[in-house]
Parts: sequence; structure tokens; C-alpha cells
Amino acid sequence: MNKNKIKLVAFSFILGFVFSNHSLATDQIIAQPNSTEVLDELKIARELVQKSQDNLASINRKRSTVHQQIEDLPDEQKKQILRENGENWLSAHQHSEDCMEEYLSKLVSAYVKLTESHPSFQNVKSELLSQHPKYNKNKHTESYKNQLSLLANTFHNELIKDRVSRKKASFLADLIKPTGSIKFEDRMRLIGITVEPQSWIIQAAYSLAQLRAGNISTARKENVKLLRKSEKLSQKGHGINYRKEGDVRTYKSVYREYLLHRALIESHAKEKGLAKKYLTRSLKIEEDEEIKSEQNLIIREINSLSKS
Repeated sequence: MNKNKIKLVAFSFILGFVFSNHSLATDQIIAQPNSTEVLDELKIARELVQKSQDNLASINRKRSTVHQQIEDLPDEQKKQILRENGENWLSAHQHSEDCMEEYLSKLVSAYVKLTESHPSFQNVKSELLSQHPKYNKNKHTESYKNQLSLLANTFHNELIKDRVSRKKASFLADLIKPTGSIKFEDRMRLIGITVEPQSWIIQAAYSLAQLRAGNISTARKENVKLLRKSEKLSQKGHGINYRKEGDVRTYKSVYREYLLHRALIESHAKEKGLAKKYLTRSLKIEEDEEIKSEQNLIIREINSLSKS
């Protein structure tokens, strides 16, 4: 009887091992097309952004000589040509920016989704690193800040999903450290001096990246600064250029978002009372339905952590 039991246990173990290996192999087969799809999407986005930039460069070259070409034309015809040139440039410029946003989104998504053992991972990581403005912008220019803000906004959209590993989140945090102008703003506001708001999305994404990297104290520290200035300015009700050019949100809107971030931070710190406090304060503030929909990811994570 004991021998039969031993044989049955041994058979069950072997059978379980076979099915386990079959399941693992199946998972690997399923995972491969996903990585291929991710890289294919990145390749398409990369090609589109290059084409859009080439087209914009071509239009810029034509614009530089257009005045010489129309010099002898009647005034009305000159105005029409210049107007058409301006419209073409504006359309090409907007298309180039849209393509860049899509490209960065696919690039960051590939970095997050690919395993570090994947043959293309290091190339994707290097490509992402090359998008930092320090490699192609002057640090003291508006274009530097805009590029860093765009990068931070793209990171933010991934960091709210809670699928970034600690190691990868740490890398993202290093790429979007708050600039000197942001630190200066925080120092001035701390002593009661009002200065022009900087690109807060850099600071917000950095805080989330530190949270995902497991650095709760640093995440909270940056969030405290964001809450301090957004709460004060939210009482005035003015708009703020936030995340990217043309996307204007009120100070109250971003204050609501930073309260949600704080609730998430405290949830990870297992401070359930504080998490509930900040979540409740956030949900009392009215918000646009589209933005609320985006923030549901954070709220679900907070609620999930509160039950654990």
C-alpha cells in the first residue's frame, strides 16, 4: 500500500513537471510575437518621425528663399504665397511634433515591456537615452526644457500603470531629474516669493519614477513640493501650461492629481490612514471626465493596496 502511494506521488510529480514545462514553453512562444510587435511598432514610429522631420526641413529650406522668388510678383499674389507657405509650415510642424510624441511613446513602451535579456533591449535603452536633450539641446534654452517635459510626460503615462520594474524605474528617474530652475522655484516659494511656475510634469514624473524604484522617501519629498505650490495657486483658479504645449490645465486640476500621487505614495508606504486622507481630498475636487478616466489607474491601485 505504501509502495503504491509512493508510485502515485512520483507519477503526479512527473506529470506536473511535464505540464509545467509545457506551460513555460507556451508562455515563451506567446511572449515572442509580443516583443516582435512592440519592436515593429517602434520601427514604424521611428520611420514616421524621420519622414516628418525631413519634410519640415525641406519646407524650411524653401521658406528661406521664397522672398527672393516672389520679389517681382504683385502684392496680392505675394501675400497669398506667403500665407500658403505659413500654413504648410504650421501643418508640417504640428505633424512632426505629433510623430515625435508617438515615437517616444512607442520607445518608452518598448523599454518597459522588453526583458533585459532580449537581444534588442540594450539598443532600445541606448536609443531612449539619446532622446535626453543634453545630447542635442543647450541646457539654458526653452527647447531643452520642452524636450525634457515631453520626455517626462511620456514617462508619466507609463509610470501610472504600475508595470515598470524597480531597476527600469530608477533609470527613468535619472533621465528626468528636476532642473535647476525647478529647484530655484521651490526655494523661492518656500520663503514666500512668487516666481513663474516651471514644468511641473518633470517633477511629478520624477516623483512617480522614484516611487516605482522603491524610493518612497524621495517620491514623497518631491510630491510635498508639488502640493505646496499647486495648492496655493489653485486658490487663484488660473490656467497653467502643463505637460505639453497647448494642453492647458488649471492649478486645481494638477493639485487634484498630486493629491492622488500622494495617496499612492502613502499606500506603498503602508500608511493606509494617510492614503485614505489624500484620496478623499482629491476626489472632492471636480475634474474633466477624460482626465478622471486616465487617473482611474491610480485609484484602482490605491484601493488594491488598501486591501492588502
